[in-house]
Order: sequence, then structure tokens, then C-alpha cells
Amino acid sequence: PGPEHVVVKRSVAASMLRRHRRAGATPAADLTPLHHAYSYPALDILIQTRFYKVCEVNVACDEMADTNGIVAAYTAYYGPIPF
Repeated sequence: PGPEHVVVKRSVAASMLRRHRRAGATPAADLTPLHHAYSYPALDILIQTRFYKVCEVNVACDEMADTNGIVAAYTAYYGPIPF
């Protein structure tokens, strides 16, 4: 998958889509990864885990993530979030 994709188990994805459809929201194809992150905290954790893996290679970024949060650290060292 590219930088704009998130990989989740099929059962998790199916559960998310069922919840989304029950809510009567927009079609799933119209949703962005960022929309999913705000709607589904479990997916937000997956996205943050991905940033931690990138950031932990750089000691300064890793330390900043511990104090300021992963989003601030990733943005400071690698630029804007790619989606």
C-alpha cells in the first residue's frame, strides 16, 4: 500500500462499514483516511502507529514524540501529514 492507504483486518473494515452505513453517512468510497481516523479511534491508532515507526528511527524525532506528541514530531521532522 502507498502512503495514503491504511491496512486493517477484513473483520475490522467490515465492522466499520456496517457502522457507517447504519449512520446513513456518505458512501464509503467518498471517505478519506483522515475521515476514518476521526470517525474511528481504532483506525486513528493504526495511523499513529505508522508515524511512530517512521519517527522512531530518528532519535530526536522519537524524543519529541514522547514530549509533544507524534503528530507534532512527525510534522517537524518529515513535513506535513501525507493525507
